[in-house]
Amino acid sequence: MSMRPIVLRCRELLREGREKAHQQHRSGSPGTQISTLLADLYDDVVLDVWNEATREFATDDRLGGLCLIAHGGFGRRDLAPYSDADLMLLTTPRSESLATKIAGNLTRDLSDSGITPGLSIRSAAEACSMSWTDPIVFTSLAESRLLAGSLQLYKNYFDAFRHGAMRRSKQIIRDIVAARREERAKWGETTYLLRPNVKRSRGALRDIQLIRWIGFARYGETDLDRLLRLGALPEDDYRNVRQAFAFMLRLRNELHFREGKGQDVLDRATQMEIAQTWGYAGTEGVLPVEQFMQDYFDKARNVRYASSYFADDADSRPWLHRVYERVFSRKIDEKIRMGPAHIWVREDRLPSFSQSLPEVLRLMSLANQHNRRISHHTWQAIRLAMQDRSPTQPKPETIEAFLSLLSNPGRLAPLLRRLHELRIIEQLIPEFRRMRGLLQFNAYHKYTVDAHSFLAVEAATNMQDDPGGMGRRYRRIDDKRLLHLALLIHDIGKGYEEDHCIVGARIARDTAKRLNLDSATAETLEWLVLKHLAVNVAAFRHDLSDPEIVLSFAAEVGSIRRLELLVVHSVADLISVGPGVATDWKMNLIEDLYKRTRRYFDSGDLPGSPNDPEIESTRERVSKELSTRSASPIATELLEQIPLSLLSRCEPQDLANEIMAVADRSDRDSKTICLCRFDDSFKAMLYTVIRREDKHSIGTFARATGALATSDLTIMRAQIEMVGDYAWDHFWVLDPQSPDGPASNHRTSEVSDRVCRLLDVPDAPLPAYRSRWKPSTVIEPNQVQVLPTKVVFDNDTVDRYTIVSFFAYDEVGLLYRIASALAEKRLVLSFAKIDTHLDQVADVFYVSEIDGSKLIDSKRQEEVRAALLDVVN
Repeated sequence: MSMRPIVLRCRELLREGREKAHQQHRSGSPGTQISTLLADLYDDVVLDVWNEATREFATDDRLGGLCLIAHGGFGRRDLAPYSDADLMLLTTPRSESLATKIAGNLTRDLSDSGITPGLSIRSAAEACSMSWTDPIVFTSLAESRLLAGSLQLYKNYFDAFRHGAMRRSKQIIRDIVAARREERAKWGETTYLLRPNVKRSRGALRDIQLIRWIGFARYGETDLDRLLRLGALPEDDYRNVRQAFAFMLRLRNELHFREGKGQDVLDRATQMEIAQTWGYAGTEGVLPVEQFMQDYFDKARNVRYASSYFADDADSRPWLHRVYERVFSRKIDEKIRMGPAHIWVREDRLPSFSQSLPEVLRLMSLANQHNRRISHHTWQAIRLAMQDRSPTQPKPETIEAFLSLLSNPGRLAPLLRRLHELRIIEQLIPEFRRMRGLLQFNAYHKYTVDAHSFLAVEAATNMQDDPGGMGRRYRRIDDKRLLHLALLIHDIGKGYEEDHCIVGARIARDTAKRLNLDSATAETLEWLVLKHLAVNVAAFRHDLSDPEIVLSFAAEVGSIRRLELLVVHSVADLISVGPGVATDWKMNLIEDLYKRTRRYFDSGDLPGSPNDPEIESTRERVSKELSTRSASPIATELLEQIPLSLLSRCEPQDLANEIMAVADRSDRDSKTICLCRFDDSFKAMLYTVIRREDKHSIGTFARATGALATSDLTIMRAQIEMVGDYAWDHFWVLDPQSPDGPASNHRTSEVSDRVCRLLDVPDAPLPAYRSRWKPSTVIEPNQVQVLPTKVVFDNDTVDRYTIVSFFAYDEVGLLYRIASALAEKRLVLSFAKIDTHLDQVADVFYVSEIDGSKLIDSKRQEEVRAALLDVVN
């Protein structure tokens, strides 16, 4: 069926108009100018379709009872190239039947023309009534303008709507703020998301619109210029919001033009492309894309700040609450009073108080110490005064107040964020300025460097009420200001070419001097920042059953006090990386490292060493378990050959079960045994693969990883031992079929049979890897993989093995290919730990040559390195 002439005409009009807007956008025209151009284009198309839809009813007097209204983004005239067109056909009761006919024509022709319409038919009373109960309807209709039809009908409706909103402003404001809070929870509660939605994330366009909507409810005005003239919007906020609005509109237009459709999510690949297109050059240690995103976060932060305070102003507490606070308040000193929930400065003292940085920090310290909120009126006065204050060298009383603030958990993290918004932290720690909005261009971190640091402080202070072991360790720390300061600046060395831990340690030393910390505290602060990754490296990348690892870590830590500081710091750092990063698996590894190191400090016994009394105790318990089961002599012989590392990390009953399984099947044809159980300590399935080997376990690990991976299992850790003639391998895996608990017997039998079959027939091809859709995983293209693939050899950490660390972006079947490459190079594998950070892996392998020697020769290392790097390609 051929298209109607009106549709063909409007399609061509849209195509030409969008192309013209795109050309102007590419030439650098402001985002507001492009959006106005697009709004004019939409007006032309919609009016053309309206005229066509109403042509046959030109003589119908019911037409006088209709008007077509643009609302939402179309009403604001800040459209992006492929925005929807929100329309309302306002009707009188007499014209309702005609409205239905015209609406059908409008919807059909606009959709066919290439504009997605959101069209409703309402009477004035219905529109108003729905707005009072539905904040989404209200916020859309607050941005209304007449397109066509009866001017008088529109004027009567909109006057009633405006006055009704202002009469109900308190409730409406609460409803729209709550609706916006709910939307932020879905699209990003922080401004510092690394893949923000430029329309809906916090600090994005929606928060600018929130100011307009609140302005309409309270003052009957949505225009920012008019809100400024009314004194409702501070001049600094107005200026910041206008700049952010232009930037966000340009960015949203860029996204729409690039995709050729509506697109509001700024993914990492697009960030890189836009940074290049917009001419960002980068600086030393800062990529162009990171520089571009710093601009984005700076704008978003200003919007978030302005919209938050505009909303707080409009939704000030009811007078009864204010009276209650005043009646039950007490005097702190001549300037400050504190009530049951808030702390504030007396009105007559506020002008001078708000300009004094030491006084402001003292107030914040009191608020933190007593867990009170600073009243909105007091804080707004401080905020406005601090914006006009020129940075000065901190005075001793300023430093003392800042350190006092850091000494209590209370509401420390929110208060530090406020200081950051006012740029006060960087007056005390100048290097903190560089962290502002600094993007960490990897998938491991979800937030910018500054946001991550505040979240780390928050994660630590939340331990105050944690009844578990980490909470007890946090509460035992006597100098919490040291821990909180270390967490605040632990990543301050990022954005430089040099290793951020080394840079950060230098900055920590300078910070300690600037804050007049005593020498012992200064030394510990520098050490904490320098070593803040030591727990992760030991726990996630090494064999904790190896006494050399525990001894090396204990030597690095030096004391129980430093151990507890470092472990609490590491856990808080891990939690603040992003949701779901601090898994039970990782927390248990850290706990295991802590307990082994603590036992060494307390008793001098080195877990896993020949003189460890627990080793002999475990051996005796296994022997007793075997005796009660009337085990064969083969089982007793196997127990004598069990290495110390296996005795150190296995529960006696589990180890006895494994020995019995081998002894019972020693005379059968199958060379491979595969056992499975749920390891509750790691919340993972543990597959034990035991296979008789002629001499060395070469290739068994690779085939086993292939069998497990093609069964759709994610291998988290592997431990490889030789017990006499047996390769004795443990694999901890996550199974998507049972993510929260043990897998079914049918599932474990299926996997175990596959492992045995593929190991007993080594020439059989591996099954294909399953394709699995992961809705929680964002797959990024190759160009965002800016971290290098590398192989590192370590011959110093342990005596018997070379530790090979492999860093790369994860791929399907990568671990199997790595293991196969090691087997092809005739390396004996003794231990493997797989550490995946969202999309990046840091796999560690303990290897040796067939003769038991390390990989010392540089040519041999290069040969192995080349083979491992080749598997990525």
